[in-house]
Amino acid sequence: MTTWADEYVTLLEDCERRSEKLTDWELGFVDSLQRQLADGRRPTTKQIETLDRVWEKATARG
Repeated sequence: MTTWADEYVTLLEDCERRSEKLTDWELGFVDSLQRQLADGRRPTTKQIETLDRVWEKATARG
């Protein structure tokens, strides 16, 4: 059974696997959001938008 957090967890794990492409701030954001999800708290709209941008950067080719 999937939960509302599963998609976010997957995106965050993708970012962690490609951490060399991210800034210190972005890595801190990923870590903070992982803790928030682990505590059962939903991300805000702004956090989701930021995660989408960070994930796009982390998974971009090149």
